[in-house]
Amino acid sequence: MIGLSMNRRDHKLCRPFPHRVWHGGGGTDACGTDACGTGFQPVTVPPVSNRWNVAAVSTGSVPPASSRWVCRRSPTGGTTLLIALILSIMPTGCATHRITADISYFPQPPAAAHAIHLKSFNSLHDLVPRTLSFIEILKGAPPSPFVQTPTGIEYHDGHLYICDTGMGVVHVWNLADGSTTRIGTDRQGHLGKPVDVAVDSSARVFVADTVRGEVVCFDPAGRFSRTIRPPADDPYRPVALAIQSGDLLVADLAGHRIDRFEIESGAQGEARITETLDYPTGVATDAAGQVVVTEMLAARVRLFDSTGQQTAAFGRPGDRYGDLGKPKHVAIGPDGSIFI
Repeated sequence: MIGLSMNRRDHKLCRPFPHRVWHGGGGTDACGTDACGTGFQPVTVPPVSNRWNVAAVSTGSVPPASSRWVCRRSPTGGTTLLIALILSIMPTGCATHRITADISYFPQPPAAAHAIHLKSFNSLHDLVPRTLSFIEILKGAPPSPFVQTPTGIEYHDGHLYICDTGMGVVHVWNLADGSTTRIGTDRQGHLGKPVDVAVDSSARVFVADTVRGEVVCFDPAGRFSRTIRPPADDPYRPVALAIQSGDLLVADLAGHRIDRFEIESGAQGEARITETLDYPTGVATDAAGQVVVTEMLAARVRLFDSTGQQTAAFGRPGDRYGDLGKPKHVAIGPDGSIFI
């Protein structure tokens, strides 16, 4: 959920751009830039009154069904109060009507869709709904596991692995039963700044940590096993990971290259991509052995075959169609589509 600013003078709701705010209720009142202040942009809000109005807040392009609710009350002549409420446990107050949105497709029909936006989320219970009993409510049920600062994500066998640089952990969410664990809290495997995560076919977890300057490895149970890094590289800044057969590919931002390590031994293998890269920030592989690398400062995406030979490249700095800004993470879809 993003931050909101309420103007005391005009009781107008503002938002930090580029996020969006969707509202429940009528009204066309909007605040100007001078009223909102620097860094805020006006949005349409419900009319000011002494009753509660409800607004859904999200950072997506359309308001997903999982959007959280923000309620406000504007007492006449007083300071406007902005309160986040959990509507499910309130017997009275906010209206319980939820703003919903149609599933969005990209590209739009009649073109074949490569991506479908289903919903946005920041807590496990957004994905695995849980109904609290009355007794749990009275006792104070534990809050839904949430993500503070997500930076990298991986899905494997019904589990979602999310790097959280704010909390310094990797969240592991079981999407079947709603249970959750955290990786990186013990002494040896303590994480400083986990920025990306990869999981192999045996459910072993590899975490790129830019503070530790190494890849931290965990067994399927989430226990620390070892670290991986070149033997004589200082500084070393791993920022992206990918699994290729029995190898782990690591994008080293400081060394401007893609390193290859054997997963079983942790030993560094011979690099197949030998070209110097312009700040590689993302790496992905597909079943055919193709490797896709994003170069942040060059605003470029490069494709390599399984032998390390470049087969294609696209992108350049700019704001025109097909140009890129600062590409970071990259993923390859099952049909070969590349997502940046």
